Amino acid sequence: MKPSSGGEATDVCVKNVVRPRPGGRSARVRRAVLDVVVELLEEGGVQAITIAEVAARSGVNASSIYRRWHGVDALILDAAQDLSLGAIDVADTGSLEGDLCATTVSVAAFLGTDLGVAMARALIHVPPEVLERLSDWPQFWSTRLRRFEPVFARAAARGEVADDVDQSVIASIGEMIAAQTYFLTLFRREEVDDAAARCIVRRALVAAGL
Repeated sequence: MKPSSGGEATDVCVKNVVRPRPGGRSARVRRAVLDVVVELLEEGGVQAITIAEVAARSGVNASSIYRRWHGVDALILDAAQDLSLGAIDVADTGSLEGDLCATTVSVAAFLGTDLGVAMARALIHVPPEVLERLSDWPQFWSTRLRRFEPVFARAAARGEVADDVDQSVIASIGEMIAAQTYFLTLFRREEVDDAAARCIVRRALVAAGL
């Protein structure tokens, strides 16, 4: 399925992201390392990333990188935490279905990038105990699912849905949309265009009783 040339969903795409640079030595070390990880992904994909190369480019000792991240997959996931939030735009098209469709296309576009593919691969391979050591990882999915809440708040203001839709219902809709989008993009290797996004969104809304 190829992306169409028109429609609401095509108004949104993966954006260039300006990465924040918080203060503190630990934060600066993390930032330096993760910036290199992203550079290497852009240059040569997952196979370009090694601890030795990251250490050489970032100026951070390889043993320090091993101690904090324990391997390449955890490095990729930590980089993805920062970038995936900024790279996926939650749209405001003027309708609930339009917002969700545009966001679905944006998610699929991110998953088609080297970083998106690498993130999905790393999610499969990284042990749970390593994930737990990554900063903010326990909130990774909940943070992303909460981004759907303003979409439903706007829809309620327009009278498209009730103003008391439970957060768990909104999260469930987000999970269903994400699951279908991940499956089509990563496993069936299909491009999620406007029509595919509309099907995904409508299934999720019907399943949620909306």
